[in-house]
Amino acid sequence: MHALRHVHRLLVPGGTLVDLHPISEEQVEAEAGTRRLGVIAEPQFISVDLPNAETCLADAIGDGLFTLETEERFNFLHHFDDVEELIDAREEELASQPELAGRIRAAPPPLRLRAHVVLRRLRRLAVAV
Repeated sequence: MHALRHVHRLLVPGGTLVDLHPISEEQVEAEAGTRRLGVIAEPQFISVDLPNAETCLADAIGDGLFTLETEERFNFLHHFDDVEELIDAREEELASQPELAGRIRAAPPPLRLRAHVVLRRLRRLAVAV
């Protein structure tokens, strides 16, 4: 919540805050999305980070700092023409998932990551904080 209070102070009254963040772990796909290779597991993100972020945002809205103007949910696709590029990009997460890393290495490129994301536009309210 501290970060959102700081952002509130930085924005002019009526200013816009755009929030974009994933709300799912990334799914690895091959063959133009027709073949699912697995999910890049991020238990800390799913069980702690995401719920905390959502709670802080809800608290900021509840405290009258911002009003939610619009919200869209969609799939964000990250394309990789090279298998090793994907492995390098997610090296830390894949270190604990050798089976998934093996499936990725065995799949013909191109590959892609699919994450479900939320995009929110919030308006700063003129509340004394």
